[in-house]
Amino acid sequence: MLSRLARLVTLKAFFKDKGGVAAIEFAFVAPILITAYLGLAELTLGMMASRRASHLAATVGDLAAQSETLSLANVNDLFTIGSSMMQPFSTSGTVLKIRLSSVKMDTDKVAKVRWSKGSNEPDLVKDDPVKSVTIDQIAVGESLIMTEVEYDYDSPLANFMPGNTKFKDTFYHHPRNGAEVTKGW
Repeated sequence: MLSRLARLVTLKAFFKDKGGVAAIEFAFVAPILITAYLGLAELTLGMMASRRASHLAATVGDLAAQSETLSLANVNDLFTIGSSMMQPFSTSGTVLKIRLSSVKMDTDKVAKVRWSKGSNEPDLVKDDPVKSVTIDQIAVGESLIMTEVEYDYDSPLANFMPGNTKFKDTFYHHPRNGAEVTKGW
């Protein structure tokens, strides 16, 4: 009962106060708090988009590595799965780029492209060297599935924080059912 009476007295004192000190303090502090809130919301959304792009690269590569042969329909299905994994973020147009490639280490200890297929991304040329794959990752004669993802994140608070951020990730997977995943197209 006493605390309720104390609150009532405090509220009466607040409404009787005509000095405006509280309003001036609020006017100074409110923009800082609103900016901090919007900044944290933006940071959270950006981190979510980055994690989804990374998870997409890992999952698509893992699914591809489980096959002995991939048809063009299989690869397109993997791209569709990847696109749906980015939801609720937009994947329309060329915002999301995925490339799936098979890379094999040759006898000269140079990793070379065996096949490549991209979604909104150009295919790699067969037998071109891949500098990102080293002899530490695979031995001579072995192959990898390489998944590259690039996502152009556009801030929903674009008027407040303009700018576009690119999230890129590359994952490597060893084939699970055989020495190499072959293309069926």
